[in-house]
Amino acid sequence: MQNAVSMSTPGPRFLPVSTVVSEAKVPGPRSPEIDQEDTAAYLFDLLVGARRLATSRKQRFLAYLIGMAVEEARLLTMGRSAADARRKGP
Repeated sequence: MQNAVSMSTPGPRFLPVSTVVSEAKVPGPRSPEIDQEDTAAYLFDLLVGARRLATSRKQRFLAYLIGMAVEEARLLTMGRSAADARRKGP
């Protein structure tokens, strides 16, 4: 089984997110110039790509789990959260 660190078999090469973010000069999640909704939107874009990759590799359960994270990121971009909705309850 190949992982993103060892690259023991040929295939796509993945960079750590910290490398991608620092090379792209994108403010980090704790940076004062980026707010919660912008962070959620950035993560939403990353997760959509990850879900497409998992789907194309026929990794259905992983795609499903990433889809749940995509939905949470979408809600966070609107200033809401599925976790908050469950706490309020009836």
